[in-house]
Amino acid sequence: MIESGSGGTDGMDPGNSRDQAEAMAATRRIMARAKLEFMGDEDAVPGIFTEEDREFLGDDSEEQEREDHETFEAWHSTMGTDPEAALQELRQGVYDRIMEGLKGV
Repeated sequence: MIESGSGGTDGMDPGNSRDQAEAMAATRRIMARAKLEFMGDEDAVPGIFTEEDREFLGDDSEEQEREDHETFEAWHSTMGTDPEAALQELRQGVYDRIMEGLKGV
């Protein structure tokens, strides 16, 4: 269950900086994983998978991935946006950036 920065477990508080930071970190890890998934190799498209991505995924695990998706879902639910649609849009943006990067290779 997601722990809210405000002490609850029912969701996240958009005004709470801890919840904001947790949601942002989860989103960055989801993006980094998508880059690896789409590229297959972190060096396949120069400049796409960054040192920051490596740092975000440094201690990655299946448990962390599950928690990231729960956090992402909780954040978007709290914000009144559809978590599935937000995830699809995020992944599409990552894919589009990779495809754009391939044009230069």
